[in-house]
Amino acid sequence: MSLKENWATPEDFATLFQYFWHRDFPIDQISTGAKRTDWTIHIGVVVRNVADLMGFVTRFESGGRTDAVLRSRDGDEFTIEWEWGGVWGNELGKLKSPRKTWRKNPRCAVLITYTHTPNIDKVYKHVAETWEGVNWPLLLILIDVEESKKFSAHKEFKEMQISMFNNNQRKKLRTTPAYPWKVPGTRWCAE
Repeated sequence: MSLKENWATPEDFATLFQYFWHRDFPIDQISTGAKRTDWTIHIGVVVRNVADLMGFVTRFESGGRTDAVLRSRDGDEFTIEWEWGGVWGNELGKLKSPRKTWRKNPRCAVLITYTHTPNIDKVYKHVAETWEGVNWPLLLILIDVEESKKFSAHKEFKEMQISMFNNNQRKKLRTTPAYPWKVPGTRWCAE
């Protein structure tokens, strides 16, 4: 039996990712020492938690080509890449090209990445051009950053911007502070 159309949508993934991103965040305002590997592990844990709530199995490094695949009994539903260096590498190419290891074309591809704040519009333009004509949507989770010596990675996160690219259009789904302590009204929020 196939998944119902309204079960585990890309929008559901975006919502769950946002909440898990803030939970168990690898740094706080005092302990600022997370490095690139800490962020990679954090994203892997977030992806696994999202998959679990959506009823999927997580396969990391699937086929040696994709960072993660969320699989239902019916096939591959979400293919996911995360990259510290932005959208300029080959991750979009991996996500838009069908793989022999996929059990079907994915319901959605997801790219989690970072960019410097002034480059946001360039990133959106590049992604829109690269994703043109692909038969499944792309969920872009973009963390904008500024250089800072305040954190060990020398990057200060600003906002998490989540957009959907589908049918040659970009739809903004949400923007939220990237740091949990900057989300007003939450238990993590600094007064």
